[in-house]
Formats: sequence, C-alpha cells, structure tokens
Amino acid sequence: MRRLALITALLLATVAHAAPISLGLDASLNLLAFGNTTVGSSDVEGRVAVGGNATISGYSINTKTGSNALYAGTGLTVGGNLAFTNGSVWGGAVVGGSYTPSSGGTVMGGVLTGQGFAFTSEQQRLAALSSTLDGLGNTGSAVDQWGTLHFNAAGAMLAIFDIMAADAMKNMQIDGLADGAQILINIHGSAVDFGNHGYTGFTKGQVMFNLPEATRVTLNGGINASLLAVNASVGQGWGQINGQVVVKDWSSSVQVNDAPMPVTSSRPNSLQRLPEPASLALVGLGLAAACLARRRIRG
Repeated sequence: MRRLALITALLLATVAHAAPISLGLDASLNLLAFGNTTVGSSDVEGRVAVGGNATISGYSINTKTGSNALYAGTGLTVGGNLAFTNGSVWGGAVVGGSYTPSSGGTVMGGVLTGQGFAFTSEQQRLAALSSTLDGLGNTGSAVDQWGTLHFNAAGAMLAIFDIMAADAMKNMQIDGLADGAQILINIHGSAVDFGNHGYTGFTKGQVMFNLPEATRVTLNGGINASLLAVNASVGQGWGQINGQVVVKDWSSSVQVNDAPMPVTSSRPNSLQRLPEPASLALVGLGLAAACLARRRIRG
C-alpha cells in the first residue's frame, strides 16, 4: 500500500512543471482532517471528512446560502464518533463510530453508519505527495523588499519557491501570476504561524502552501490558497481560508471557503457517499526524473 501511495504521488508530480498540480481529491472536498476535529461558530462551504472523532457546535457544512446544499451527496464523513450539538450539515453524513442525535444539530439527508472514505491510504498518499512536491526544483527565490516577501511567478505556468516558517509571518506578494498558472510555496519548520498580514496577488485556486515538516499551524486573517499539512494540528484562529485544506487535526474557528485546486479528473458529485480521490493519469515519468534532479534554488 505504501509503495502504491508513493507511486501515485510521483505520478501526480511528474506533470508538475507542465500541467496543474492537484491534491488528487474531489473538488467538493473542502476540509480533510485525518485526526480529530473540534469546531464551533464557523462553517465549511464544501464537504468535510474527518478520520477520527468530530465535535461540532454552531457550525454549518456544505452550504453557501444556508438554504440548499453546495454539493450533492454526502456532506460530512466521520471515521470515528460524531458529537453534533448545534448547526446544519447539508447532504447527509456517514459515521463510522457512535452518533447520538441532538435537537440542535440538523443533518439534511440523515446519518448512515459505515466507512465513507479511505482515510489510511489517503494519508499515506498525501504525505508522499507533500514530500514529492517539496523535492521539486525551485523556479526562483523569494525576495524580501521592505518587509514584503515577493514571489516572481512571471513566465511560469508553475512557479515553485521554498521559504522558512519565520517568513510566513511577513506580508506576501505574488508578482506576474498569469491566468491559469499556479504557484507552489513550500514552507519549512515544525511550527508555522501565518500571522495576520497582507496577501497581494494571491488568486483563488492558483496557490498552494505545502508544509511537509509542520506539526503545528496557526491561521489568522484571510488567505487565498490551499493548504497541505498532513502532519499538522491547526489550533484556534480566526478569519478565512479560500481553498482546500488537508491537515491532521482541525480545532479552529477559521472559515473554510470553497475554492478548490484544479483536478486531473473528476467523479460524479451525485454519489451518496463522499467520492474517493480522483484517478491520476500515468504520464510523464521522464519529466519527473528531470524535475526531481534539478538543483533547488533556496531563498
């Protein structure tokens, strides 16, 4: 299984310099937490999958309007126990452990018992993907200009940069990001605090933060980017993140808005259960070797 996960991640990264990078997840999956989730007084616009236990109060899932589901099919998948005391889940839920209904927690579509998502294999695959993306050669160096970290993405369909955790606290600006192009920012360090600062030139669906080493993440303010931090626990914070979020544990009041990364293929959103990860094309092995062999330019 681990070998398959590594091969899958490698195949996804083979086209990274020539085609869109993707998490390999269905675009409807807005928040994926492999551990536990404890949330309140916020919302996730798309679907949610939690591998461990979920404690939810004052929360809405899979809706933008509060009057209909954003995506058809399962809105919430929980591998462990679900405690849902207040709020609304649109599209129904699948729970692997125990669930006691509450008068304040409304699940539109009802609750089914079972396993609705391959959490173990997906955690292995995405961990391998995170490592592979981190290994890609940089296209340039981030430049600090008067306290603002500039990323020059001009002329690149995929611009790649590496920064340290301390840099995440700085104002950030992406220069020259073309329509349809992407930027990958690998952040190194075990504790990453994004602070509350400006993000200029960040376009929804075109930016990914990859945190291959992080075990603790703090989010505040507003960020237009997807977040891949398979081993990280996200604690209390505020604001919003516009993108797909993949973490270990999620215990934050940060609003997660629907702004997916592009996918290499899709599955019907009409499935009752949460769609499994999108299939990946087996192409570009030679390009992968070339990309991984490039010397990284560190900032």
